[in-house]
Amino acid sequence: QKPSGARDKISEQDYEELKETFDLFDDDGSGSIDPVEIEKVMEELGLKKRNPIVGQILEALRGANRAIGFEEFLTMCVETVGDTKSPEGLSRIFGHYDKNADGIIDLDEFKQVARELGETMNEEELIELMHNAYILNNTASNEGFDMAEFSAIVNKK
Repeated sequence: QKPSGARDKISEQDYEELKETFDLFDDDGSGSIDPVEIEKVMEELGLKKRNPIVGQILEALRGANRAIGFEEFLTMCVETVGDTKSPEGLSRIFGHYDKNADGIIDLDEFKQVARELGETMNEEELIELMHNAYILNNTASNEGFDMAEFSAIVNKK
């Protein structure tokens, strides 16, 4: 099977996670998902109201108003969230997290991102994570990341 254009824009790990998510939504094992299946799983997981990115993807799926296969699901997710392999995609993701548009993702924004993603780390653990990124990635500050640092962290192998 030839990979889609969307497949080329995300990491192998992201691809696997999206495939697992799709399979979770595909309640009847048909190889396609429809808005009813998606709503049911989102409600069960408590994600429906908590994550704006998931909300945007749901809106795109509702807009299709029909069952879709994995390749179309993958394309919708990548178009909504942005790809992680291009500067434009990373910039779009960074912009989503940089709520006050000051060019830095700071601790408050980092906490909000963690909440959106369902992360349960407390503030101390999030601070430690930022400090580790500062040490391991040689960022300018341990209190936030600019776009170049964010890109370096995301693209680090």
